[in-house]
Amino acid sequence: MKNALVRIFGYPATLIHGDAAVFDRWVWLKKHITRGPVRTLDVGCGSGAFTLYAAKAGNEAMGISFDEPNNKKARERAEILGFEKASFIQGDVRKLDEMKNIGLFDQAICFETIEHIKDDGKLIRDISSVLKSGGKLLLTTPYKFYHRLPSDHVSEIENGDHMRWGYTHEEMEEILKSAGLEAESKDFVTGLISQALIRLERHIVPISHYLAWVIVLPFRVLRVFDPFVTKLMHYPHLSIGIVARKT
Repeated sequence: MKNALVRIFGYPATLIHGDAAVFDRWVWLKKHITRGPVRTLDVGCGSGAFTLYAAKAGNEAMGISFDEPNNKKARERAEILGFEKASFIQGDVRKLDEMKNIGLFDQAICFETIEHIKDDGKLIRDISSVLKSGGKLLLTTPYKFYHRLPSDHVSEIENGDHMRWGYTHEEMEEILKSAGLEAESKDFVTGLISQALIRLERHIVPISHYLAWVIVLPFRVLRVFDPFVTKLMHYPHLSIGIVARKT
């Protein structure tokens, strides 16, 4: 069904498969990505929506995920869309330093991944090591003080769940700085309306994932009001976004 939507609607269909925050992250990515013939690494690429967008933007884009079914899905979508510059490999991003054959990159994407990794400093150092001089990292991760959503929790063991609630911009800047990366811009991503839609979807998911998706989908148009409503209500964003440059 989902690949059918990709066949019918093209790339935009990949942005509605996940929750409302996926679209928000794409909007942020669209603002900051370098377009054209550069190499991009998507660290923890999930089902590949952002890797595919990098390829759509003219990049030679490589996504890394430990989840081979997701990689298979991403490859199928790349083939459907004709994105020959998108590739997907199976790998543990905690061992990025052991992937000697991937080469160097002009930019890296790391969305909602670092909070799952116990040694977050090592992950950033490893990403920095595969960036060319002057290369940039586009990173999003949960904001430390976001309002918790249904089913959110923190694990004491590294099992794929969150290892920590999140970060402030200042905390992430320190980690980046220690890896030779300097923050160029800082943003917040995903406001009140998108979070409300995620909350609604998670309440329905125990009944049916598909039903939850169908019910919430029409309401996603309301996100156009998200910046205004979030600011008016002084509501904490779900994630922080940082663009950092390798010095």
